Amino acid sequence: MTRPDYAPGQSWTYRTRPGEEDSRLMIRKIDVEPEDGEVFHVSLPGVKLRNHRVPGGIQPAMHHAAVSRSTLDKSVLDAAGTADADESWRDGYAVWRQAYDNGDAGVFDLEVKDILGYIEMVVAASGEARP
Repeated sequence: MTRPDYAPGQSWTYRTRPGEEDSRLMIRKIDVEPEDGEVFHVSLPGVKLRNHRVPGGIQPAMHHAAVSRSTLDKSVLDAAGTADADESWRDGYAVWRQAYDNGDAGVFDLEVKDILGYIEMVVAASGEARP
């Protein structure tokens, strides 16, 4: 199998969690870091992320995640055209960039569906919703 040429602006189908089959992985930006190599900044519209901090308790998108090439290789299935023009990922990227530069953030190396489960676990452990 040849390695896909991942690029910003691409949309991919991926191995989703049950009920999220219409979700797509969108590559927003690629950084190259001395410690981690290629870092892919992705967003995932169409998920049903449990989050007690949002109205209704379900977040319909994960706007930003920093992932490795191996995450993409393990997760993506087929190219699905062009990413949407949503810019919501930029805020998450800015927060990640600052934390990463300070040594306080990293890059996911898990399959995407496992990243979503991990995020849900962290959010659930973060306490009750605030009014």
